[in-house]
Amino acid sequence: MTYGYGKGEIGQLFIEGFGSSMLFGTIFGSLADKWGRKRACVTYCITYILTCITKHSHQYKVLMLGRILGGIATSLLFSAFESWLVAEHNKVKGSYLY
Repeated sequence: MTYGYGKGEIGQLFIEGFGSSMLFGTIFGSLADKWGRKRACVTYCITYILTCITKHSHQYKVLMLGRILGGIATSLLFSAFESWLVAEHNKVKGSYLY
């Protein structure tokens, strides 16, 4: 569904989504280590819920905000969950060594 926008505006929305993922990927990946991986995973869930809510709007600014939030959520998805799993595995594995 185009919501009445042209190809150029739709293209800008897609570019913003990928660009925000590229920009925020480096930032939020390191923040997950600093603030905690579990908290980063919960932040992903909240951010993605907000992203989905913005898709119901027809306002361009709200849709753009949703694409930015979607980029942040994607960055968290591909960094926080896996690092949390690896950290928990190493914690459990380390407790069985002795």
